[in-house]
Amino acid sequence: VVSPTWFSLRNEEGDLSNLADLHYVNWAHAQGYQVWALVSNSFDRDLTASVLRSSEKREKVIGQLLAFSQLYDLDGINVDFENMHLQDRDNFTQFIRELAPLAREQGLTLSVDVTFKSSNINWSQIYDRKALAESVDYVMVMAYDEHWGTSPVAGSVSSLPWVERGLQGILQEVPADKLLLGIPFYTRLWEIEYLEGGSEKVSSRAYGMDRIKSILEEAGAQITFCEESGQNVAAYQQGDKYYKVWLEDLTSLESRLALVEKYGLAGAAAWRRGFESSEIWNIFDACLNNRRPKNK
Repeated sequence: VVSPTWFSLRNEEGDLSNLADLHYVNWAHAQGYQVWALVSNSFDRDLTASVLRSSEKREKVIGQLLAFSQLYDLDGINVDFENMHLQDRDNFTQFIRELAPLAREQGLTLSVDVTFKSSNINWSQIYDRKALAESVDYVMVMAYDEHWGTSPVAGSVSSLPWVERGLQGILQEVPADKLLLGIPFYTRLWEIEYLEGGSEKVSSRAYGMDRIKSILEEAGAQITFCEESGQNVAAYQQGDKYYKVWLEDLTSLESRLALVEKYGLAGAAAWRRGFESSEIWNIFDACLNNRRPKNK
């Protein structure tokens, strides 16, 4: 499945921006891929609130999604609404409840993206994961950004123990056979500057797998396996600045996909296509397509 980011909330009236491309759909189908177009809320709380709090505007959004799906011969819709007001939690659930039967009637696979459970109000508590799972075909958990771009401390995008703890939490609300484990194809290169008094100043940039590999080779970085994160970690120094990265590579990918098998999940998803190195698809094929069928 490929899930291009094509639709997003454009204004408070519920109009959608549309970047869809029929040529891309035809290419994907010719390669044997399904296309589940992604619709986002532009990650705008107030814009989202103005749409979700109106039954007429929700209906308008749904109507556009169904029309676009027919126009572009889509196979599914992936709903990626993030950064919402807590009071819109039930409104979002209702939106999905209204969309689901109409999508099913049109033969569309419906999936929704959620984060792990945490205390963060706008990015985690906004999801009624149990209710969402009851309506959709799949729930995709975005198991990354443990340490985000502006994190005050350097760390892994997605350490393996953090992922497994998060999975255990979400499986209390979402059935395993509906859950897709989100996998990062990117990592963050952290620049650490040690200041007087022992404090640190950190910043980061995100890179795909091939690019970070070439950066580390040019820098002559040392790579060691970190038991704590379950990942290979690279470090090097240039002048008075220290650089560190928790790698996403074959080692981390195999461990993530092993969790799909361990917990009997429906499968895996990844953000994003183009950030991966070519050899990782062999690992996906070996770990996902050759899994033993689970007993029902």
